[in-house]
Amino acid sequence: MLVEVQCDKFISDGQIREPIRFHTGLNTVLGDNNGSNSIGKSTFLMILDFIFGGSDYVKKCVDVQENIKEHTINFTFEFGGYQYHFSRNTIDYNKVVRCDEKYNPLIEEKPLSLQEYGDFLCKNYGLSAEGITWRGAVARFIRVYKRDTLDEERPLRSSKDEKASDVIKRYMQLFNRYHAVEAQINQATAAEDEKEAFRKSSLQYNHVRAAKTTKEKEANETRIAVLEQREKEMAESSNQGLLDLDSLTARRLSELMEQLINYRRQRARIQTQLNSIRRDMTEQKKGFKRTFTDLERFFPNEEFRTLEEIEHFHQKLAKILAEEFREAEKDLSTTYVLLNNEIVRLKNEITEIKNVPNVSQAILKEFAQITTELHNLREANKNFDELESLKKVAADYAETRDAVIHDQLLAIETTVNQAMREISLKILKDATHMPPILRLEKLNKYTFNTPNDGGTGAQYRGLITFDLANMTAGPIPFVIHDSVLLKNIERKVFAEIIKVYEAQKSHGKQVFMAYDTLDSYDEKTRLLIESNAVLRLSPRGNELFGWAWNKENKDEAGK
Repeated sequence: MLVEVQCDKFISDGQIREPIRFHTGLNTVLGDNNGSNSIGKSTFLMILDFIFGGSDYVKKCVDVQENIKEHTINFTFEFGGYQYHFSRNTIDYNKVVRCDEKYNPLIEEKPLSLQEYGDFLCKNYGLSAEGITWRGAVARFIRVYKRDTLDEERPLRSSKDEKASDVIKRYMQLFNRYHAVEAQINQATAAEDEKEAFRKSSLQYNHVRAAKTTKEKEANETRIAVLEQREKEMAESSNQGLLDLDSLTARRLSELMEQLINYRRQRARIQTQLNSIRRDMTEQKKGFKRTFTDLERFFPNEEFRTLEEIEHFHQKLAKILAEEFREAEKDLSTTYVLLNNEIVRLKNEITEIKNVPNVSQAILKEFAQITTELHNLREANKNFDELESLKKVAADYAETRDAVIHDQLLAIETTVNQAMREISLKILKDATHMPPILRLEKLNKYTFNTPNDGGTGAQYRGLITFDLANMTAGPIPFVIHDSVLLKNIERKVFAEIIKVYEAQKSHGKQVFMAYDTLDSYDEKTRLLIESNAVLRLSPRGNELFGWAWNKENKDEAGK
């Protein structure tokens, strides 16, 4: 437990305060009977939160950080008769330093991260449930002004941005009830993931979706019967030859034969083009110059020079055309050879497939279509059955998960509600008075209220009762309650709450409370509070830090 806190910034009447020492049971931080404000009561409780691993003291007590500047909080825990000394600085606040008894840092010891420090506290406070964390266990029971833990309808919330699902998970871990739930959640999630993976893969990768409904499956079965009959008829008409082909082979044969026909058509077209080009190349007209003698005989006085020039041009053109013919003939010949090679390859591949029935391409194509459709329909129905089976498994696991969640939540709810009933009876002395009620409805939903009593005092009394019940029913080692929770509670009820606080001594647990203005309470209550005072604060030099920075006049501030 926490036994000491010290800081050289804690000042009283100009002197550094002696270390503040704590004990089991009630530990009170007392203000004066005037109810003076801004003397450090809530700030000190924030420092306790800082000691217990929180960071709100640095982040939310901005005025303290601005006026006091950097400072170090020193503190000591005692576990099993052995004392552990630490310090935590307000600037380098993400680590906790191991110290000797005079709070000198142990050089040989590596500073602890907040996670490591939390693990240390969990171990020594006996919080050993699987998955539990230190702040997850205790943060929600530190109820101090400026912290997000004063919502009387959300007693399990430790911060405003904490999700309800995380809140309830951590609360279940506190009672060691989440492990069983987590195992069922993981099993149900795995079953749901398997179902979804099958559904997606059957569509995306097999390209055959599952039948959507039983009606669609039945329609598939009807269609399967029709196709099977047609398959049988085709097989009989081909002397059973088609029966030797599976759907993939039939489809492949159909594709090969279709390619063979296509290539033969292309080869025939290329052959025609080749023949035409070769004919043009061999039937070119003879040179025009050879006929000039005959023309001279009929036209002896004519000049044929122009005709000779034209003939020369024709010869050049013929040469160019001949070159183009040769190139075209070469390309077509190459294409012809390639097509011929492909035709030979396709014939060989078809020949290599055994038991090829002697049927037409049309029959083979229809048979391939039938076998493909049959395959798809059977796969669709098979996938439907598989998906339905996976759905049932997922639903069964989900039902088991929900039942386990309900049972575990109900067990915690029953235990805490019974403890709140018993504590309410102690502090109210009235068995007819309705105690607060916790309802853990789901993993992400809960309610808390004090029935038929919406008054401020009753609602905050409900929070106090809830915390005390968790100390009784669970492993919570301490609670911290600011005066804002207690101010509106009627005096006789307040007196009984103080008794319950002090009774935690018998369980080795601690209650840290801030309060002031005790004049209106009975002597027994006053004595109980004052005898457990660990720190007394008042204005004019006896504030927590020895002065009040909200005063314009430094003399009035206590400096």
